Amino acid sequence: MIRLENVSKMYGTDTLAVRDASFDIAKGEFVFLVGPSGSGKSTLLRLISRQERPERGSVWVAGQNINELAESRVPYLRRTLGNVFQDYKLLPNKTVFENVAFALEVIGQPKHIIRQQVPQVIELVGLAGKEDRFPDQLSGGEQQRVSIARAFVNRPLILLADEPTGNLDPTTGEGIMALLDAINRTGTTIIMATHDHRVVNAMRRRVIQLDRGVMVRDQERGVYE
Repeated sequence: MIRLENVSKMYGTDTLAVRDASFDIAKGEFVFLVGPSGSGKSTLLRLISRQERPERGSVWVAGQNINELAESRVPYLRRTLGNVFQDYKLLPNKTVFENVAFALEVIGQPKHIIRQQVPQVIELVGLAGKEDRFPDQLSGGEQQRVSIARAFVNRPLILLADEPTGNLDPTTGEGIMALLDAINRTGTTIIMATHDHRVVNAMRRRVIQLDRGVMVRDQERGVYE
């Protein structure tokens, strides 16, 4: 599903964000990227979504070398990817329904598909009955659930989550992790960047650990010590 081969990424002339990273992630895996701030976790996610391009190495997603992908094809690549962020990135002037529907509108889905799929995914994330609320009427955990619904409504092959529990209290974070686990069990591959030891150690999934851009550990059913 995803393969990195000797990938290195520089920022400017003196900041090496990722150095010679190589790994394979199979369809349906749930993988944690762990390490302190600045270790390269978010950069790896941006490389996988072609928001960044490496100086060296190859990034393969769903059978395509995305380094060689024409710019006109990048939007089609991103339809296979969902993104969840620490700060939710919801549109403040749109309701829960409208925020989720927007992800389908921008790729040209017809209205009858939107009317069918949006309520289903809103119910999946536990927000049935709150479709008409605006983001400022929701708790942080509820806003993150809307963000996950928006990322998942197109049923992407891969979900990239960058510190999705970073702004949440531990109990609320546990609920978000249970939701991501449920989505993973539908077959969606999930790659989650985090520095939260609790969620990693509770889930016991594969852990790829980074230190100043270098992969220092790749462990099945790993913990984050």
